[in-house]
Amino acid sequence: MLSLRTVTRVRPVHWILLVVAILLLDYATGPYIQFPLLFIFPVALATAGQGRAVGISVAAILPILRLSFFVQWPLPASWALQIADTSTDVAILVGTSLIIDRLVRQDREIRVLEGLLPICSFCKRIRDEQGEWRQLETYIAARSGARFSHTFCRECGRREYPEVTS
Repeated sequence: MLSLRTVTRVRPVHWILLVVAILLLDYATGPYIQFPLLFIFPVALATAGQGRAVGISVAAILPILRLSFFVQWPLPASWALQIADTSTDVAILVGTSLIIDRLVRQDREIRVLEGLLPICSFCKRIRDEQGEWRQLETYIAARSGARFSHTFCRECGRREYPEVTS
């Protein structure tokens, strides 16, 4: 399954090639078969990989480029209808870009540890994927946004520092 982390590593050349392929396909099929729905994919990849500004730019430019094809084609409908259609496409693609941007930002903020964690009953170290035993704090900090401050609970304070705590 394609994850959001994988999508954010897509290079610009990939979604640019996708844009070119979709535009060529759209131009080759003429005004009667349309593929603006496919524009969602390069917009999503551009937004996830390069950020909101790039995604919104791609979302606005693609339908306008497609509108320029109608200069070459005999119009089956009026220009007003084509401009309204292009405006709708831009609005939908910009909205898609904003949603993708929000998902990417949330994914970066929320990193969850899942599954069984093999932890030593005595020293509380955790075994990582390579079989190495790591300190609990190091393991969790490397896999999440958590940070640690070290202190002690009341019970341990009484046991370890009876003269300081009461």
